[in-house]
Amino acid sequence: MRLNWRIKSKDEGKLVREYLLHDRAFSNRLLKDVKMYGHILVDGEAVTVKYPLKKNDRLCVHLPEENNHKKIKPVKMDLNVVYEDDFLLIINKPRGLAVLPNMNDSITLANGLVEYFKKNDIKSSIHIVTRLDKWTSGLVLIAKNRYSHHLLTQQNIHREYRAIVEGHLRQKKGVIDLPIARNLPSIIERKVDQNGKRAITHYQVIKEMDNRSFISVRLETGRTHQIRVHFSHIGHPLVGDDLYCSNQILIEGQALHARSIQLMHPINQTRIHCVASYPEVFIDLVY
Repeated sequence: MRLNWRIKSKDEGKLVREYLLHDRAFSNRLLKDVKMYGHILVDGEAVTVKYPLKKNDRLCVHLPEENNHKKIKPVKMDLNVVYEDDFLLIINKPRGLAVLPNMNDSITLANGLVEYFKKNDIKSSIHIVTRLDKWTSGLVLIAKNRYSHHLLTQQNIHREYRAIVEGHLRQKKGVIDLPIARNLPSIIERKVDQNGKRAITHYQVIKEMDNRSFISVRLETGRTHQIRVHFSHIGHPLVGDDLYCSNQILIEGQALHARSIQLMHPINQTRIHCVASYPEVFIDLVY
């Protein structure tokens, strides 16, 4: 993986080390690995991190190859790729597919990604930026190297969800601002708890059916199970969510879909906006 920059007048005189650490947000660990296993070039010539940069220098950094996850076996999957370039990958994940291997799931999105990376000669580890629960469908953002992953974690990624909840909400547009904590002794379940971390959920009703509502949801914070916990707490659990007291088990797993994502590209600073098509169960329940 190569990163290229043209040095501007304001950066003239800076050492390569200073420029990468302070202007390009390299970590000390990454810079050390580049020195040991990668390459640093200026106008095509190898230099050290002590090289003083000049205006219009073409700085090129070759990031070291990353080892793919040897403990995650590759599994061929028909991945729904919504966006891809040299640095990012956005997948529309189906319902029922866990993102990472766990005690209950040995075939996961990560297994499919390892195979996809191998097939396409992408020499990188799997860097999941935005995770989803097993039964939540929709967009998952993956970085193709740890530098991109680090930069993405520093920005505010805008995500919108669609959910189907039980009943009709009194307020058709609102904000749920309730703290969330673990529901001990469970290691999975969460609950609203005044001693928990602040959690803010924005919602708007899109359509009302006989005994359920189709809503748009935006998170201001990103707590585990935040949407599921908040709507269950106010008496409108997600349809199918047996963990949080749904009475309408019309489908297996919660009716939740990561519909759209907006972010700034970590390298070229262009805006990316992707939208994921709905799974069939959503269409059946709403339309």
